[in-house]
Amino acid sequence: MFVALIGVLVAVAAAALAGLVAYVVGRVVSAQTRQDFRDGSGLVSGIVGTLFAISVGLVVVAAWNQVNTAAQTTSTEASNLVDVYWYSRSLPETQQATLRHLADEYAAAVIREEWPLMAEQHALSAGAWRSIEQLRAFFQTIEPRSSAESARYGQAMSRIQAVLDARRARAQMADSGVPALLWIALGGCGLIAVLPSIVCGSPVRKVHISMAAVVGGLVGMVLFLVYQLDFPFSGGVSISPAAFEQALDRFASIRSLGAG
Repeated sequence: MFVALIGVLVAVAAAALAGLVAYVVGRVVSAQTRQDFRDGSGLVSGIVGTLFAISVGLVVVAAWNQVNTAAQTTSTEASNLVDVYWYSRSLPETQQATLRHLADEYAAAVIREEWPLMAEQHALSAGAWRSIEQLRAFFQTIEPRSSAESARYGQAMSRIQAVLDARRARAQMADSGVPALLWIALGGCGLIAVLPSIVCGSPVRKVHISMAAVVGGLVGMVLFLVYQLDFPFSGGVSISPAAFEQALDRFASIRSLGAG
């Protein structure tokens, strides 16, 4: 709701700015000059507007796909961590307690430290890295004594590796936003798309100002939408740590089952 309100305010501000500039242009630039621009700018305006629409469409689709991929990656990481926790039921009491403590510590660090850090700095937490590395190192201390234990150990190792792989993918996605060059292109095309309605608007002043405000507001809203989709773990459309919160709930359920 708050982000939607900010979006409306951005659109209103852009519309007001475009309308104000159109009013100034209408007072400063002669009607004949604006007519000359209007006669010769139709083709250019159409091309620029089309390029702007295509660019925005491609960026929005790519950003939305990345958000979906980030959600799937986070879910995969959390679900594999739950499978690792299940494996603790087959371990002796001391090792079981150690594994569960490390898994609890990692999930808590991801929720409390890492998610705010990804939203603010687009980076992963050093504390969470230490927790998962300690968990991975713990598996190297386990020595299966039978074929059944070896099979369970191999499955658990594949799960912890899946957690690490998903975490590395999440680290890359947390820092993957719209490139600066593309932002420059979008801003330039948006500005050029607004200029015809400002410089070449209707000779009727009210219509001129209104059309400039509408186009400016639309461009401002579109750019705000792209900004909100820029990074998958921050902004108005972002992935929450719900998968890890659910994992902690699953941990509690597994502990309540008692000994394996």
